[in-house]
Amino acid sequence: MSFEWIGFATVIVGLLCIVQGRRFAIYSFVCSTLLGAAAASVLTALGSANLPPATLLLGFLVLMVLWGPLFRHFVQVFAWPKPGFWLLMTLIYATVVAIFSPRILAGATYVFTIARTDAGPGLLLTPLAPVSGNLTQMAYFAGDVFCFAVCYVFARDREGKHWMAQALLACGVGNILFAALDYLTFFTGTADSLGFMRNATYRMLDTAEVLGFKRLVGSFPEASAFASTTLALFAFALNLWLNGYRSRLVGPLALLLFAALILSTSTTAYAGVSLYLALVYAGGLLRLVSGRSGTNRIAFLLLAPILGGCLVMAIMLDDALTITVSDTLQQLIFLKGTTASALERGSWNTQAMTNFFDSYGFGVGVGSARASNVLIAVLANIGVFGAVTYGAFAVGCFRAPRLEPDPGLRAIREAAASACLALLVAGCLAGTTIDLGLLFFICAALAASPTFVREPAAAGAVARSRSKRVVQKPSPSATDGLSPA
Repeated sequence: MSFEWIGFATVIVGLLCIVQGRRFAIYSFVCSTLLGAAAASVLTALGSANLPPATLLLGFLVLMVLWGPLFRHFVQVFAWPKPGFWLLMTLIYATVVAIFSPRILAGATYVFTIARTDAGPGLLLTPLAPVSGNLTQMAYFAGDVFCFAVCYVFARDREGKHWMAQALLACGVGNILFAALDYLTFFTGTADSLGFMRNATYRMLDTAEVLGFKRLVGSFPEASAFASTTLALFAFALNLWLNGYRSRLVGPLALLLFAALILSTSTTAYAGVSLYLALVYAGGLLRLVSGRSGTNRIAFLLLAPILGGCLVMAIMLDDALTITVSDTLQQLIFLKGTTASALERGSWNTQAMTNFFDSYGFGVGVGSARASNVLIAVLANIGVFGAVTYGAFAVGCFRAPRLEPDPGLRAIREAAASACLALLVAGCLAGTTIDLGLLFFICAALAASPTFVREPAAAGAVARSRSKRVVQKPSPSATDGLSPA
């Protein structure tokens, strides 16, 4: 095990989170998810697995919640029938199959799993057996569950939701700055200066080019990971703008994030943003029919087709630009299915479905099988039961914002659910495991967490004047000053 200098910096930030409190912790944790190419520590005993700074920082946030007055709120996260209950059921079942399936079904099927070769780590087709990936992937998924619970508690009131929304917007700004820094260091030949945040054992594709265009990776190891995070942040900002929340700030930010997606030259970015915008447009039409559309959403529905048509016409009028765009789309989308990489990923999905049937629908265990689609990965790894509970969790998070009575907070929670949808779309395009990433569970917690409000002091005074002869001990919720909205 090696502890990197960025790990020491993360420990210092974690201690400051405990001292400074919830607001500082929210900003620090959300922004730390941008350090996708960094490793706070490299766990050599587990096949050189990486401990990301965000995961290490999450440990300090868990301590804040478990060893403080917020603990009782933490327990309530997993109560029936909240989304947290279904996520906990998924974790329990995933743990069981990760322990028993690779042993009971050992050799019964072949799986694509990460193995060490002379050329480094790679995916190899091997007989099913217990591997270190069972432990590391379960640890990552357990971290996702704790992340959801902690952020659910942090977002329990009005202040928490606004702080989390501001942190996600700050994360979007930081993502743009990292993207600009990636471009600057590439064209000036100083890319090595970013080695301090590209110290993970992943394969770094920060100098890759497509048709002469530099692939934008920002603070991530490759363009696809950058595109997934950028797509989620774009979805969050765009949905806030559609709902009229701080339009002057989130509108320009959404445009910058959209530009970053285009410049990333990632298939995940192009296919993901197309599918996501199609879903948003369809949802906007449904809102328009039901009479629930605001000014910004109506403008989006009217202007999007017009601007799209004008863009296509402008490209077609310039021959050189037409050739460039056509070649880019051919290589990244239309001919992508015939490339060696696409054929390889297709074989992962085929084998993953074989693993699902060979395990009789129970799953071969988290970390045993890889795929190129998160839905197929879920079926292969945790089977039918895990897919049902995981799906119930996701549906619960998507539906929860509808119950929010406050328009401003509902806009924030809907934007968070929209970011989850964007990450799910990206996962269906390139997700290899059941882990959708910490950012997904941060946004899921923000979308699912109900709002508690502080009780007015005047109401308490009236109640005491009406019951002078009755002495009551204050309930835990009253001492905390929180009650359900």
